Amino acid sequence: MKKNMINKFTLKVLSLIIAILIWLLVRNVDDPIVVRTFYEIPVSIENASYLAENLEIPLLVDGKDTVKVRVKGARSVVSKLKKEDIKAVADMTQIISKDTTPIMVPVEVTGTGISDSDITVRPRNIQVDIEKQKSVEKTIAVSTGDTQPDKDYEIGNLKANPEKVTISGPETIINKIDKVVALIDVTGRKESNIEIKSQLKIYDKNLDELSPKQLEYLNIKEISDNTIRIQAQFWKVKQNVKIKAEYSGEPKRGYEVDSINLVPDTISVAGTDEALKKLEQEGNTLEIPGKYIDVTDKAGDFEQNIDLSELLPEDLKLVRDLNSSVIATVKILPYNSRDYEVSVTQIEADNKAEDLDLVFQDEQITIRAKAKEQDLDSLSAANIQVQIDLSGYGEGEYEVPVTVTLPGGYELVESIKVKVKLVPGAEK
Repeated sequence: MKKNMINKFTLKVLSLIIAILIWLLVRNVDDPIVVRTFYEIPVSIENASYLAENLEIPLLVDGKDTVKVRVKGARSVVSKLKKEDIKAVADMTQIISKDTTPIMVPVEVTGTGISDSDITVRPRNIQVDIEKQKSVEKTIAVSTGDTQPDKDYEIGNLKANPEKVTISGPETIINKIDKVVALIDVTGRKESNIEIKSQLKIYDKNLDELSPKQLEYLNIKEISDNTIRIQAQFWKVKQNVKIKAEYSGEPKRGYEVDSINLVPDTISVAGTDEALKKLEQEGNTLEIPGKYIDVTDKAGDFEQNIDLSELLPEDLKLVRDLNSSVIATVKILPYNSRDYEVSVTQIEADNKAEDLDLVFQDEQITIRAKAKEQDLDSLSAANIQVQIDLSGYGEGEYEVPVTVTLPGGYELVESIKVKVKLVPGAEK
């Protein structure tokens, strides 16, 4: 009886063991142990502050900053692993020796749901460069890129807050930094005053933006999350603002200023509400002060290039894409003289070759005549005879002297030429 009970117990134990073996066998068949290899797992630096007391910063070496990781485990676990689930770190407290070249640090790898003993990493040690820490102070330039505000508005003022930053990091990266830029989008903006958030971008001396990896080594003081605020103002545009000009000095004895012609003579500006209101009170006119056009001892016409941006107050500006230059053409005439515009159709061309056609390059020529003051009003372009002699001129472009015949009592002040082009005549 007792022996029978022992046999039954033994059978039960054997059955349990067999069941477990069968379960393990089935499980191994359904969820076997597999090996999977992950390539180019990026290595990150840990405990970089370990070197900070000596003002040193560790850098991973380009091209040697990844490792190959081999993972072993149940297929149900390993098959679900992604590259992002595997973390590789180089702990600076584990530097093998700072006196060796190159400096090597062990790489520690962890994987979600994987035992450390089932992870193999190659290489097991990774090279780091240790550099001195350096700081640089840079002002922040604000850029709107290709964006533009509302068509009836211009960018008035853009002010970064803070206006400058201190950047610290490895010496080789700091030495490359050329400028710091805050890029903002102003598309369709027309607010008089608004605050816009911006991410800083750092550029090297080749005007290339620093890579995300380079930025990881940098510490930017005065700001957090690499974000600053831009105080932006947008000014309303005023069109058809007239320009007038004064002059200073006196021309040469016997001469006088006849006129000042401005190109352009109207412009568009943008400004604060207060500035535009003041401009309206001044007849929507900008005046070029006399000091910019000096006629002292002048005895002939001259041109003066004036930069309007130098004349505008701080709360006014020229609209975008407008050239700031104004060209002032100053006519200086002898006393009792006047300019008369004569159409080139009045010019009589003598001795032109029959196989050539004549083309005038200008529509008018200017005849400067002198007479008694009371007679100047009586002379008109129709009373002036003009002719050119084309003897010896072949095909091509020329400046040809013009013979001018004036009525009695009038004198030609200066000789003139006309631009012409002689081209092959059309076949008849």
